[in-house]
Amino acid sequence: MIRRVTPLTILLLGLTVLAACSPSAPYWAPPTPTVYYAPATPAVYIPPELLPDGQVQPEATTVLLMGIDRRGQSGRTNNTDAMMLFRLDPQGQVIAILSVPRDLYVEIPGHGQGRINTGYAWGKRDGTGGLALARQTVSAALGVPVEHAVLIDFKVFVTLIDAIGGVDVDAPYGISDPTYPDGGIGYDPFYLSAGHHHLDGATALKYARTRATPGGDFTRTVRQRQIVVAARDRVMNLNLLPDLIAQSPQLWSTLQGAFETDLTLGEIVGLVVAASRIPADQIKTASIDETCTQPWVTPGGAAVLIPLQDKINALVTDLFSSPQTAASTP
Repeated sequence: MIRRVTPLTILLLGLTVLAACSPSAPYWAPPTPTVYYAPATPAVYIPPELLPDGQVQPEATTVLLMGIDRRGQSGRTNNTDAMMLFRLDPQGQVIAILSVPRDLYVEIPGHGQGRINTGYAWGKRDGTGGLALARQTVSAALGVPVEHAVLIDFKVFVTLIDAIGGVDVDAPYGISDPTYPDGGIGYDPFYLSAGHHHLDGATALKYARTRATPGGDFTRTVRQRQIVVAARDRVMNLNLLPDLIAQSPQLWSTLQGAFETDLTLGEIVGLVVAASRIPADQIKTASIDETCTQPWVTPGGAAVLIPLQDKINALVTDLFSSPQTAASTP
C-alpha cells in the first residue's frame, strides 16, 4: 500500500530512523493502515553559500539507506537491521520511499539465496565491498537501479534528534520494557506512559526500537515513521533546516565512524535541500509487507519471507514511476 507523507528533511531525518533496529522478531499482520495526508508546508529557502558544493542535486537519484547496531560489536555480524530505498527526482518533483523487510529471501550475487540484509556482510567478507554488494542485491531483487548507499548506527539517530532539540510524540499506549538492551550485554529498562511526550535522542531511540508492544516489528515500524514525522514537524516549525545545513560539516566530523557512505557531504546536503523543495503531495512511501510476501522456514530453521514477485513488481512500478510515465500509461 502506498502512503503519502510530508516533505522537508526526509533524507536527513530518514537516515536517523534506520538506526532504530535490533534482531529479528516474529511478524504480525496489523490492520490495513490508513492513508496519512500531510498538511501543506511552505517552501524552505537555503542560501546557496550554505551548500558545500554550491548546488542542489539536479538528477534523479536512488539511495539505499541501511541501519545497523554496532554497539558492543564483538561477536556480532555485519547484517543490516533496517533497509529503505529513497528515490529523489528533483526535475519530476517526486520523492518515493520504499521500506524493505530485512528477512526478504533473495539471491545474493555470488552467494546464493539468503536474507536481503546479508548483502552488506557478504560484501565485507569477499572484497566486493559492503555497500556495493548491498546495492547490487537490492537492485537485482527489486529491479530498481541503486546509485548510492548509506549505512548508519544508533549514534547517528541520537545525535541528529538532539541536534534539532528533540521531538514531540503522542504515545498511543504505555510501554513497559524492563529488558530493553543497553550498550553491552545488560538491560536499560524503558518505561513510557501513554500520552504526549518530548523525547531527546536517546529516549526517541528507545521509543522507536522497543518490542514491548503488541505487534512486534510492524508496530515498531509505525513508531519509527512517527519519529520521522515529528522530526520533520520540528524542523519546519522552528525553521531549523538552514542551521542544520550550516552545521553539517561539524556533524559530519562528529559522526565519523558511525556511518559509511559513497556520497560526499555536499551530495548529501544537496539531496536534503532538493527534498525540502518537493511538494507534500508528491512524496509517497510504501512497504513490502505481508501482502507482498509469504512466511517460510528454511531447512536450516531460519524464518524468512518469500517474495511474491508479481506483487512486489507492481508495487515498485507504481511507487517509482515518474508523473510523466504514469500519465502516459493507458
